[in-house]
Amino acid sequence: MRCAHSIHDQSLGDRVFGSMSEQPENTSYEQECQRAELLGIQPPDPDEFERKRQARLEHELAEQEAAEAVLLEQQGESLGNVGGKLGELNSILSSTQQKLNRFKQTACGSLTNIFARASSGSVDLSAGIGRSGSIASQEERPPVQEQPLAKPPPTAAEVSAAKAAKQKRMDSQLDKLDALINQADNAQIAMSEQTQQMRRLAK
Repeated sequence: MRCAHSIHDQSLGDRVFGSMSEQPENTSYEQECQRAELLGIQPPDPDEFERKRQARLEHELAEQEAAEAVLLEQQGESLGNVGGKLGELNSILSSTQQKLNRFKQTACGSLTNIFARASSGSVDLSAGIGRSGSIASQEERPPVQEQPLAKPPPTAAEVSAAKAAKQKRMDSQLDKLDALINQADNAQIAMSEQTQQMRRLAK
């Protein structure tokens, strides 16, 4: 009977030893002391334990700040690409509107001349649209992205710089978003007005 109890106690001790040896690093000082007591080892020094814990937290925060800085930079590049495409679209719409204005100014005389000039004007518009479609198709091609090289862990200076610049980048991106919204609204209004003008000219 004693042998059975001894085997049971030994098995229980092995399980406790194994489970405690697999404890994660993110534990409190009290938990580390309990773990050391169960394992039969010397408890950690409180100052040394706190120093290591602070170093670990600072390292995790540094990695998080660096990752956020990289994400903000990528978002800024994406906003710049979208802004360029919207600017090009507004430029095409402005050129098309100028052609419509010239057509309406010169469209006079007999009904035959009006239809003839409308036909030639539509050819110019379709050519402009074809060119814009070609430009848009070229712009839509995704750029070739190179595989990023593995970087060492960020230093404290890099983390401080990234943290200081993060708010500035976020404010700049909010301004870019406002500008993109205005450009998109202007493009939508211009396309709607030009569509109505073309329908009236086709009647």
